[in-house]
Amino acid sequence: MRVTCLGGAVIDMIYAINALPGQDGKYPVTSFVESGGGMAANAAVAVSRLGGQGVWCGVVGDDDKGRRILDGLREERVDVRLARSIPGISSSHSIVMKDTSGNRAILLYRSDETPTNADWLPLDRLLTSDVVLADNRWIEGAERLLDAARDRGLPRVVDIDSAGDRRALGLAERASHAIYSAPGLDALFDGATAEDRLRAAARLTPFAAFTAGGEGVFWISRDSTFLHLPAFAIDAVETVGAGDVFHGAFALAIGENQEESQALRFAAACSALKCAGHGGRMSFPTRSAVNALLAKTDTETPS
Repeated sequence: MRVTCLGGAVIDMIYAINALPGQDGKYPVTSFVESGGGMAANAAVAVSRLGGQGVWCGVVGDDDKGRRILDGLREERVDVRLARSIPGISSSHSIVMKDTSGNRAILLYRSDETPTNADWLPLDRLLTSDVVLADNRWIEGAERLLDAARDRGLPRVVDIDSAGDRRALGLAERASHAIYSAPGLDALFDGATAEDRLRAAARLTPFAAFTAGGEGVFWISRDSTFLHLPAFAIDAVETVGAGDVFHGAFALAIGENQEESQALRFAAACSALKCAGHGGRMSFPTRSAVNALLAKTDTETPS
């Protein structure tokens, strides 16, 4: 199963500290790890870890960070042949601080010189996949990919987080499945309750859902019912990349023709396992680990 993921890729520098800073001062770091990151890039890695073929397409700088980004994806068996390295720009990178409860603060640098033009995208090659996923980090590229995928009749998943760019609404209109973060949903839609906001989102796309961390995932079914899947019970130690894993796993499951409720449960299990481990991508789960968690949960659920 081949999944094209278009959008962000970064280098994450992850620092573990006892508590997130709340004021000026010096804070001791208990551990450090460098990991590849980025919404679409992480989704592609998740697909490959789960036994599919992840494809990542986007832009990096022709610099040391850009080379490390692409090398890291290749090490995870992600196809990066359709990505572009641009001379003269700095590749995106993040400082991630995480505390002992798994909470994190992210400082993201993205060069203003990064080109947004998407005319160069090799759409025929990108659309040899079974499903496409786009994040809201590169709106122009996502629009072009989603339009072409819609013309081909491919499933189209969009990952919309809290960036606040209202052009993301146009991505939702182009998608078959739009999954928001809770802050992303709140930033883009009005409503007295989360259900109201999600129902507004569901008017743009055939399927809409939002993830809410430890509260689980909420979605609107095809018969307009507001539904909730509780989060899997795990001890969260690191949430870095959890949403990206969720989206990649969901896209893979949709490509495998899983029912949407099953795809959400599969994705939630993947995300939970990631949160139970440290080290960014090092704790992205394998298919066998996910299947074991799902089977264990099935056994423990009363009939």
